[in-house]
Amino acid sequence: MSKIDGKATRVDGERRTGGIQAIRDMNREELSAHLAGNLAELGEDEAVAILANRFCPLAVCVAIASSSRLASYYDVKLKLVLCRATPQHLALKFARHLYWADLLRYATDVQIAPPIRAALDAQLLNALPKLTLGEKISTAKSCSRDVGKALAGDPDLRVFSGLLNNARLREDDLVGFLQSDRAGAEHLKLVAGHAKWGFRYAIRCALASSSLTPRALAASQLRFLRREDLDALFRHPATSVYIRRCIERLVGNEGREDESSDADEPASGRIGYNGGSNG
Repeated sequence: MSKIDGKATRVDGERRTGGIQAIRDMNREELSAHLAGNLAELGEDEAVAILANRFCPLAVCVAIASSSRLASYYDVKLKLVLCRATPQHLALKFARHLYWADLLRYATDVQIAPPIRAALDAQLLNALPKLTLGEKISTAKSCSRDVGKALAGDPDLRVFSGLLNNARLREDDLVGFLQSDRAGAEHLKLVAGHAKWGFRYAIRCALASSSLTPRALAASQLRFLRREDLDALFRHPATSVYIRRCIERLVGNEGREDESSDADEPASGRIGYNGGSNG
């Protein structure tokens, strides 16, 4: 490239950059006038700048969306989905063309209208079977609750491990998963050792009561449970003999420690585990 050609290219680039900045600074009337006079020659960057302008009106969005040339650009499709002025039916139409990374990023963006977010989330759910392992792990770390529920039972535990660090994961969703037939012993062990979830009371109850929890791990949760929950666990027909014996020893030790203070309490007022109820 000659010096003259290089200088011309640089000048053209500076002019284009200046034009895009000017578009970003336009008000509603100026945007409409600019589009009316330049729609046929409008480039991708200019169309994106118009749609990114906070004063962009509905008529301008419709005009850009109606241009098959402009609407063929991916970045224009994305901006049409994100622009608040875009009619909902058009935003939903272009949402079907978005890639995984943008679906993940914007499905939880509260600045986007709820119906659009729901559509992006549904599309992300449908795309899960086609994602690579790395994409599933990245998705698990920041996805919505619905997508997280779908990913919880993924065969690769690295996906579940990523989900445990998702700020949108709720305790009741996690407890529900641990109590379902989709959870395995490895899932239970990961939760038990997690810095955030392993100390939650509802999680401890779920770990202690699951037949899939390794028995040493289940027994280690018992000392953190309230007396009424220990009693319910002891009387549950699915509770193993080993866990029942652990509960008996635990409650028996507590009884001996409190014997002096309970000396005057009637026997019927204490929770007992030696009798016909321990089946």
